[in-house]
Amino acid sequence: MDKVDSWIRSLVEAGQSPSDISHVVADIGRSVGADVSIIFLGSSPKISTGSIFHAGIEQQQLEFYGRHSQSDEYLQYYSKHKLQGNMVSLQSMLPNNKIKDEWFREVMVPTLAVKHSLSGYCRLNKSEVQVLTFHRYTSPFSPESHSYLQRFMDKLVPWSQYYLSRQKLLDQFGSQPVQHGDLILPQILTPTEKQVIELLTQGYDGSEITQLRGVSKETTKTQIKSILHKLDCKHQNHLLHKLYTQTP
Repeated sequence: MDKVDSWIRSLVEAGQSPSDISHVVADIGRSVGADVSIIFLGSSPKISTGSIFHAGIEQQQLEFYGRHSQSDEYLQYYSKHKLQGNMVSLQSMLPNNKIKDEWFREVMVPTLAVKHSLSGYCRLNKSEVQVLTFHRYTSPFSPESHSYLQRFMDKLVPWSQYYLSRQKLLDQFGSQPVQHGDLILPQILTPTEKQVIELLTQGYDGSEITQLRGVSKETTKTQIKSILHKLDCKHQNHLLHKLYTQTP
């Protein structure tokens, strides 16, 4: 499978879980040599309110950017020159000596501390956008990484639209366990592990499974970890996707 397609598939398998999606974003970042990786879905390309999935950046740095995103000269230049849909090197697009806003140049850029950035955004519909931004602290991204991220930007749109649409439905109506046919569980699982999987497929989380089965949190955590290892899954949503898309 093509590398970019495998990234999209991993995001699909992660479902609506922000932590699982951020785990996938971290994997994508590592594969292109990024130190900081961010995907943002929201009503504005200013990364503030919306769904943000990230790796390699502290929460306080994200909050700092959110408070001062109105001052982002990179974003202003990108939008003004109609570069939407393109992953561009921010520092090549607008060199430091061309930045007019002294506060942005002298305070914001040093605070964020990245030296090389590949970033871009595109519209998903009239009111929402997807933003991709990847950063390195030392050397620039390779041309190959730039190419991969541009293709990722192009191919990510359907997933972004799906995620936002599904999230709106969940916010409005709440989550309901989906009714599926009988699962065919691998024989390598113990009877206890099969019980845990049955509860997971009914929509229970780890804490609820712990209470229902009357065991410790560590026991449930260990059992789920063992299931993921045996079935070669990265996380719980990957597990459920694998079980429900199996062929008899």
